[in-house]
Amino acid sequence: MPARVLIVEDEAIVADDLEHQILQLGYEVVGVAATGQEAVALADENRPNVVLMDIQLQGKMDGIQAAKTIQKNTGARIVFITAYATIVVRDPAQMTTPGICLSKPFSSVQLKSVLETLT
Repeated sequence: MPARVLIVEDEAIVADDLEHQILQLGYEVVGVAATGQEAVALADENRPNVVLMDIQLQGKMDGIQAAKTIQKNTGARIVFITAYATIVVRDPAQMTTPGICLSKPFSSVQLKSVLETLT
């Protein structure tokens, strides 16, 4: 059974590309969210195994806050995606499981390797 992946990305073009890559790799995309609040709602509804989470999101809830809530509610594994390679996830001990961070742009080979590691 392929992993169920939730994409959280506020740039529509990037989200569409990620969805295409994930489907090409044989995984199931259970939803695409543009805000932290939307991500939490979709995760609660669809129960993904893995969440690709942009750290910098528009709205009141950033990606780190959304990831913590999603992990608490669903236990999903988190892959942080960011264009800012210098961003460090603060308070990783507060995460249910450690997050993996991919710096944008990343290749589908890198994405595949991360997904295979987590599933």
